[in-house]
Amino acid sequence: MLAGRRVLDIASHDGRFALAALESGGAAHVTGIEARGEAIARARTVFDRCGIAPERHDFVQGDVFDALAGMTPGAFDTAMVLGFLYHTPRQYEIFAQLDRLGVRDVIVDSMVLRTKKPRRALVEMRWEPTGREGQIFDPRGRARALSAVPSRAALAMWLEEFGWQVSWPSLPPVPEDAKVYDRGGRVAVFGRR
Repeated sequence: MLAGRRVLDIASHDGRFALAALESGGAAHVTGIEARGEAIARARTVFDRCGIAPERHDFVQGDVFDALAGMTPGAFDTAMVLGFLYHTPRQYEIFAQLDRLGVRDVIVDSMVLRTKKPRRALVEMRWEPTGREGQIFDPRGRARALSAVPSRAALAMWLEEFGWQVSWPSLPPVPEDAKVYDRGGRVAVFGRR
């Protein structure tokens, strides 16, 4: 899914998954979007130390939605939305932009609601603290920002709305600290066209 592809890494943080896409996945090029300048600086330092040629990667600092709106259709084959989807109330807009860009494949890793009725497409709005690494970034500097956690069914519906075929990969056994996947509080999903 990544070999030879031009990959867009949404909310790329310190570039750890962008690096993996290049080194392990065989991606041709990765563009990361990240709001925090210090995270991009760390990514560039690591990429330089790993000997990743500058023409194989790019990092865009700014709001994810502003950056996506300014990107050219056809520039990316695959998008990675890893650990970001539940940090925003604007999920539908992410998938609409990826559709506009002509992205063929989407890889999503997200926290999801655990529901008693798994086929219900629900989204739970939440206030999330801001400021610390790993939390939502709020450019307005507020102590909290609105986020939303989808159910598994809602996540599938967003992908299907824009023509991606949804598949839920089976994950290998995970260490104890990652058991949230086994318990249904987090999922990995692929959308393919």
